[in-house]
Amino acid sequence: MQTVVGVFDSAADAQMAREQLVNAGFGPSSVSVQSHPDEADTGISDSRTARGHDDGGFMSSVSNFFSDLFGGDNDDTGHYSEAVRRGGSVVTVSVEDNDRVDEARAALAAAGAVNIDKRADEWRQQGYAGFDPAAQPFKSDEVQAERGRVIPVVREELEVGKREVDLGVVRVYARTESRPVNETIELREQHAEIDRRPVDRPATEADLNAFKDATIEVRETAERAVVNKSARVVEEVTVGTQSASKTETISDNVRNTVVEVDRDTAGNAMQERSAGYRTHFQNNFASAGDRYEDYEPAYQYGSTLRSDSRYSNRSWEDIEPQAQQDWSSKNQGGAWERTKAAVRHGWESAASGGSGRSSGTMGTGSSATGSTVRGGPMAP
Repeated sequence: MQTVVGVFDSAADAQMAREQLVNAGFGPSSVSVQSHPDEADTGISDSRTARGHDDGGFMSSVSNFFSDLFGGDNDDTGHYSEAVRRGGSVVTVSVEDNDRVDEARAALAAAGAVNIDKRADEWRQQGYAGFDPAAQPFKSDEVQAERGRVIPVVREELEVGKREVDLGVVRVYARTESRPVNETIELREQHAEIDRRPVDRPATEADLNAFKDATIEVRETAERAVVNKSARVVEEVTVGTQSASKTETISDNVRNTVVEVDRDTAGNAMQERSAGYRTHFQNNFASAGDRYEDYEPAYQYGSTLRSDSRYSNRSWEDIEPQAQQDWSSKNQGGAWERTKAAVRHGWESAASGGSGRSSGTMGTGSSATGSTVRGGPMAP
């Protein structure tokens, strides 16, 4: 016997999951629900629902229930107990026929079972350090706040402006300097010259006239250098400013928050799609002796491609190379040629409505009655 476990955000979701399991042929007595005390009155007469409000007695009973289920105190026991404390509900299904384990898990996923590991990661970001059996269950307002978690959508915008930058000052100085200059000029002087020479001759009448008073004047002259300087403008220096413009392209990255809503298809739509997968398997792979469980992840993976923005509006031939690379990286080089027909069928089936996306992992543990399978979404 195996036990499949799924955690839900509310008792209403757990109720729907239980009804789907019962309608699928699972016995009412094999389905158990653990709910928050404020929502324990679900009207499920055949479920074993934990109740109680007295001083942590309720949480102790919840912790004991999961401890028995998972075989002692471990992360699974703590996380599922914490989910109930925060207002959630946990559905457990005892499955005697091992072939129906996948069917029970699919029914829980279709009803909206959450990924408990991802949910625990969110709690840790809020300060969660592990389940405390002595902690009190959330009150109604705390439960509502827990269910109404707000994701802020942030977008960066690039604003390009301009500012003036001081590139320095240009100074022009004017000063006077002197330098020696040499010019050559010829200056003339004129002086009186008196020549006296001795003679001996008889005096003439003219000589006799020398006894009269007489004056002879000779003007002496000399040239002097005259210096005259004149100034001439030989160059003009104009000081001003010159403006120039240039175009510059600014490249940067801006961020914004992208919120992807992963809406699980509930009820009959999921069951019909799962039935379609099984029919496709029977028609294409069963004759080779393969098991459906080996192909189910491929069908689920193909379904997720339809809601992936990278692939949603493209043809299968266009996306196949990228899908093959993504599939191989997630499945450690799994045989693409063997499973690509299942992937394509999941892709084409999702086109008719609902993404069918699922995420998370499956884990197994031991219990008093056999193995325990954590239900809810499963990654391809």
